[in-house]
Amino acid sequence: MTISPEALKAGWHARRLVELLSGRARLSPLTILTHDHPDPDSLASAWALALLAQGLGKIRARIVFGGVIGRAENRLMAERLAIPAYPLRRGELAAAAHVALVDTQPPFRNNRFPALRRADLVIDHHPRHSGTQAETALIDESVGATTTMLAEALSLSGLKVPRRLATAIVYGIGSETQNLGREATERDLEAYKAFWPRASMRTLWRISYPKRSQDFFVDLARGIRNAFIVGPVIGVHMGALQTPDRVAQMADFLLTHEDARWSIVTGRFHGRLHVSLRAARPGARAGRLLKRLLGGGNRGGGHTMIAGGSLEVGEEASELQWHHAEEGVVSAFLQSQGAKDPSLRLYPFRGGTA
Repeated sequence: MTISPEALKAGWHARRLVELLSGRARLSPLTILTHDHPDPDSLASAWALALLAQGLGKIRARIVFGGVIGRAENRLMAERLAIPAYPLRRGELAAAAHVALVDTQPPFRNNRFPALRRADLVIDHHPRHSGTQAETALIDESVGATTTMLAEALSLSGLKVPRRLATAIVYGIGSETQNLGREATERDLEAYKAFWPRASMRTLWRISYPKRSQDFFVDLARGIRNAFIVGPVIGVHMGALQTPDRVAQMADFLLTHEDARWSIVTGRFHGRLHVSLRAARPGARAGRLLKRLLGGGNRGGGHTMIAGGSLEVGEEASELQWHHAEEGVVSAFLQSQGAKDPSLRLYPFRGGTA
């Protein structure tokens, strides 16, 4: 599981992380926080950091997350690989001696990090937020997955990587980059190839094709039936959901429509309107666009082809308030794409326009 010297030379963060953790027991115990409703990239990254902390600095680490692991593939990944990640306990972050964030940053609205606390360590591949502060911030936008950054550090460290973690690393990179086809770089490919021989192919296959609940098919059917098309844009308002990651899942699915260059999906969850934006072409600047649509700040962001965010609407919000929030974001996006009348939409899977 060795990554080429050329690739590691570009991964400056790997050297800094190995140096930071080597013999640095002062960071023990370390609480590793993922973003809420963690995906494979965040889970694999957190697990790799925990191994590095223990192996290099004898640092005790505990991985925690807010929300739930909702998507079937993600739950199966956590269960089959026995990833030691646990739901956040009340007051746990406030009482934690040291905290590291992976695949997210303190100002982002997708994590439970206390607003007035300073993080000890941040490792992320998303664009750096202007308000991100930490004792050590390793943020590298030039890779397609945070897992790649940790994989490079593992390769540099020389630590033995268990098969289960190697499998998580391969799946984390593959999932985040859609099998190295979306925003993947040579470094992502190098890390993927380095850990592939050690990964379990049987487990990867099972994670990729999980058994799904009836709720998934109900949401899928509703999403397809209510999907609209306006020029090169396909989208849908999903309404109330049992898990917010269904929004991103539907956005990825809708973008596979043969005529789509963009997909935009909204969903309601615990008083917040979640929004996912996807682009079919590189250089679309989806993250910047969605951040602007959501009003700036820390409400949303992402990369050139993939973006997500949310708005607070309120647990007690009326149907009219929800409708205004949904339509405000989608109409503004359609106008940004040249739609003269964003209310005029084709609903090809149920017939008619509205």
